[in-house]
Amino acid sequence: MALFRRTLLYGRALASLVPILVNCPRFELRAECVLRGRSRGLLLASGDPIFPAPEGRLHDSKLEERFAADFRRTAPDWDIVREPQAVASGASLLFPDFLLQHRLDPSRRWLLEIVGFWTPEYLARKLAGYRAARVANLILCIDERRSCAPGDLPAEARVVRFHRRIPTDDVLAVLEKGGTEDTRNDERRSDAQASI
Repeated sequence: MALFRRTLLYGRALASLVPILVNCPRFELRAECVLRGRSRGLLLASGDPIFPAPEGRLHDSKLEERFAADFRRTAPDWDIVREPQAVASGASLLFPDFLLQHRLDPSRRWLLEIVGFWTPEYLARKLAGYRAARVANLILCIDERRSCAPGDLPAEARVVRFHRRIPTDDVLAVLEKGGTEDTRNDERRSDAQASI
């Protein structure tokens, strides 16, 4: 995994993967680290002594946890599955955060991905990957505060913008309409929902 910028935030996020590796039958992790201003290589492989992760949390973040709880309350006719099966796209795999499936009509299925730091180019590549996998029912939830570059979003994206909390009413509107509109949330609405 290559990142576009070296930061302590990303370093800590990647380091959190290390204890999970013991659950893999074979693994190899290579990292280039900067310690006290000097670049160092790190290699971990199967058999290296690392401590296993504590019992895992159900969700990767408070944002995901709040969204899942809010969605269950807002959309009782829909099931929500965390970390559904990966989507094969050419030689790559895509990992949506949730599968949303209607209880009475299981053919109504949507994948939902929460996007943190992003650029328009990153989103275009992600959407191209889902297109190549022939996934039409995809919702991207995009944090307005974490855009890394100015620019328009790809026109074909079904987007729900959020600020602090994902507006489940807007997600449900996309599910029910199947529309392609970009759902925009002004700060007043998002801030009000964040305080609920």
